[in-house]
Amino acid sequence: MRSTVSSMSNEIQRLTLDAIEHQWFAGAVIRLEQEGEVLYEDAFGSAIKTAQLQAPMSATTQFDIASLTKLFTTTAILKLVSEGRLDLDAPLVTVADGKLAVLLGADESGSNRRVADVLEKVSTRALLTHSSGIHYWYPFYAARESIKASARSIAGSPAASFVENPAASPAEEPYSAFGSIFETVLARFPLQHTTIYSDINFMLAGFIVETVSSLPLHEAIPKLVCVPLGLERCAYLKDASSARNAFEAGGDSTYAATEFGNRIEMKMVADLGLHFSDWRSIDQPIVSAPNDGNCHYFFHGVAGHAGIFTTARDLCRLGNLYAEVDNANYIADDLLEEAVTDHGNGRGLGFQFGPRYPQGCGHTGFTGAYLFVSRNRHLSLSILTNRLHVPEPRDIDPFRKAIAELAIITI
Repeated sequence: MRSTVSSMSNEIQRLTLDAIEHQWFAGAVIRLEQEGEVLYEDAFGSAIKTAQLQAPMSATTQFDIASLTKLFTTTAILKLVSEGRLDLDAPLVTVADGKLAVLLGADESGSNRRVADVLEKVSTRALLTHSSGIHYWYPFYAARESIKASARSIAGSPAASFVENPAASPAEEPYSAFGSIFETVLARFPLQHTTIYSDINFMLAGFIVETVSSLPLHEAIPKLVCVPLGLERCAYLKDASSARNAFEAGGDSTYAATEFGNRIEMKMVADLGLHFSDWRSIDQPIVSAPNDGNCHYFFHGVAGHAGIFTTARDLCRLGNLYAEVDNANYIADDLLEEAVTDHGNGRGLGFQFGPRYPQGCGHTGFTGAYLFVSRNRHLSLSILTNRLHVPEPRDIDPFRKAIAELAIITI
């Protein structure tokens, strides 16, 4: 076993250095565990690499894991279900005794009738399995800017209801704004009767965690997930100014950099015929702030679909929960098994199935994050890269799949 693990380590190193040389990413941290025992961990390349500075990658570098945040939201929901505080199969209109519907302006007295219809038809399970039929993505931040501009120019405009509403608390404002814009999204993109991988599903899932737990998401996720699982470097970054200052002062590998501004989303917004004026500079890499536009511009860094920063170690620890390594009655066993079971169309509860997860399941993040779990082999593999921090971002699935296959063959 020791010789085969050594051979695997050499091959991982070769593949990773070759990928860095071909600018698939600037750097990476890879960690493999079985039964909670670390079989492999190493850091490669640069956490930040610009003409002005370079910071080396380390095992403790924290990454913006983007959509892998969805697995943390999933875990929080399964914890609430295990505690009897949430029913996976009840329609969303019943969540927190109807509080979610009220906050989204989708109750009987609300104006968002299409949203109300969705809350009556869709369950929390449908959100987690992406079977709700909700559209895949929409730039809520660009829509809000447009509506605010209209509301200011038209006295008494209904759109002003969430622009300046003295009755709404700061905690309620994202719900009000989201509900109004979601109403518009549904008018433009009605529900589909098919599986659609949707960020909006998990924006709603984040709201569910908040309303059921009675905690803001940046407090609920640590309490429900990070602390119980012993995740030491895992958090939303509500105030990243100190980390940004450290980077500007000369480089800091605490956080891996991502894209140079939101170049990709700029095109996506333009393709929808929308406009946004508050983009981050394309001349500087994004560091210690979510790459995801909706998370950064609309949700101020804290959302159910994106926003968490963590390390390869903590990501493996989350994976161990689902790899049947460390549960201790934290979440009901049947729920954990259900999460990593394909319910059709390559979807579990939060988890994905398919060629990129050989003999297992997992999830990816747009920034270059990847978690692979094999329940049968009690294996957890995290591959964290800064794939957007290169001149021309590309699909790195072949690299991730090759590492996962190596792990399966070796162990």
